[in-house]
Amino acid sequence: MTEKNYAQELMGYLTDNETFKTEIPGPGKSFDLLHWAVSQPGACSPKAKELMALAIAITMRCEGCMVQHTAGCIMAGASRDEVKEAISVALEMSGGPSFVFGAKVIEIFDQLSASADFHALMAKVKGEAAD
Repeated sequence: MTEKNYAQELMGYLTDNETFKTEIPGPGKSFDLLHWAVSQPGACSPKAKELMALAIAITMRCEGCMVQHTAGCIMAGASRDEVKEAISVALEMSGGPSFVFGAKVIEIFDQLSASADFHALMAKVKGEAAD
C-alpha cells in the first residue's frame, strides 16, 4: 500500500477550499462563516465540536472531511485517545464502514501529529487568522 502524505493532502484541500470561495463566493464564503460561527466556544468547547465533526465525517465516509477535521482536532488540543473515542461513537452509529474509516483516521492523526509540514502549515494558518 502506498503511504499517503496527509499534510500535503490537507494543503490540497485547503487550497481547494480557497478556490471554491473564489469561484463561488456567495455560498463559499457563507459556508466559511458558518464554520467559523459553529467553531466558537459555547455550551460545547471547540475541541468537542471538532470531535463531533470528525465522528460525522467518518459516518459520512468523507475522506477530505476526515483529514480536515482530524487536523482540527489536533489544533483544538484533542488527544489521540479522544480521537479514538470519537471513532468509537462513529462505529456505534454506522457499523462496519466506520470500523474501516476509523483505522484510517488513526493513521491520519499519527501522521499529521508527526509531520513538520503539518505543523508549519498550522503555524501559517494561525498567523493568517490573527490578521
